[in-house]
Amino acid sequence: PGVSTQSRPPVQAAGSGATARGDAWFYQRCSLCHMGRIVKDETYEPMAPKLDGLLKDAAPDREKLVREQILRGSLRMPGFRYNFTPAEFAELMLYLKTL
Repeated sequence: PGVSTQSRPPVQAAGSGATARGDAWFYQRCSLCHMGRIVKDETYEPMAPKLDGLLKDAAPDREKLVREQILRGSLRMPGFRYNFTPAEFAELMLYLKTL
């Protein structure tokens, strides 16, 4: 089952293991668009906004907006509500707070 967009308390992930798993989820699902690339010695900017500092010390309202954006997606970004378990999504959000 994927993460529901309905209001429910977020699953809390703790510890560096959770952050490392969130890092893996980010590289697996988000990095293609949100990170630049190097192809044969040429560096390309990311197709989507960089996420550095997006959730660093963010207010709860900002975190809620980011969660909804990831889950629902937009015209240029797929929604990921069916791609993560609640625990995996919590790990991803924990990692995004470290950027």
